[in-house]
Amino acid sequence: LLEQQVEIYLAKGTQDTLFHLTIFSYHLILIAVKQEPEIVCQLVEAIRKLVITPMIVLLPDHSEMRNKIIQAGADVVLTQLCTEEISLQAYALIRRYTEWKSERKEIPIRVGKLEIFPFQRTVKWEHQIVPVVKREFDFLYLLASTPGRVYTYSQIYQLVWQEYPHGDITNIIYCMVHRLKQKLKKVDSNAEHIIGSVKEVGYCLKNL
Repeated sequence: LLEQQVEIYLAKGTQDTLFHLTIFSYHLILIAVKQEPEIVCQLVEAIRKLVITPMIVLLPDHSEMRNKIIQAGADVVLTQLCTEEISLQAYALIRRYTEWKSERKEIPIRVGKLEIFPFQRTVKWEHQIVPVVKREFDFLYLLASTPGRVYTYSQIYQLVWQEYPHGDITNIIYCMVHRLKQKLKKVDSNAEHIIGSVKEVGYCLKNL
């Protein structure tokens, strides 16, 4: 998977996992069990209520919980940490999931004239493509998930950069937003105004 230059997010705990899955889209969820299997069943069940993303659970040894974890919503449960087997199962699940998504008609998130296509990771303004890079897309997708809600600089940095805030994050985010606004402006002179700024707090998406 790493040879294919995929983007990986390592969740810091259960709450981080569930919160992240309400914001971002992934092709595979991999859970390495270090806790009691009963807790893992609850986690798998909670994740399955949120998303239909393929899920692999790795158990340290043979466990009677294997059937329950499958019933809770996992697609594959492996009881031996064999790298080759993990890779094969991951490849097969991602391939099927990708094929399914390509056949499924994607419903974009719409805020005013802005359209965001999560599967394709594409942004359009009045059907014209806005050429965004990864963090610009993640930023817009975050704001579009709850239009009108103001996200603080700290929240934006944690969710878009996927790391805890350090350094001058206000300026880092400002520069990214400035570049994004310039791209929107090239498509429509008024498009940049869909990104609202709250002084000394953060940003939100307006419904123009």
